[in-house]
Amino acid sequence: MCHQTVGLVQKICEENNLICSTISIIDEITKKLKIKRYLSVPYELGFPLGKYDDFNGQINNIKKLLSLI
Repeated sequence: MCHQTVGLVQKICEENNLICSTISIIDEITKKLKIKRYLSVPYELGFPLGKYDDFNGQINNIKKLLSLI
């Protein structure tokens, strides 16, 4: 997905009192959009939760993301 599109949708949701959080792989875009709640991850594009075979790592990332809400 396009980081800028997701960021803009999140920003509009937040402005309308719908709390949400996103995962950011490209922090420059997220910071430029001034997104309030996001989880910065060091993974490659296409793998926002981490390695496809690391189930426990993916669960931990989802828990971190949900903790931002």
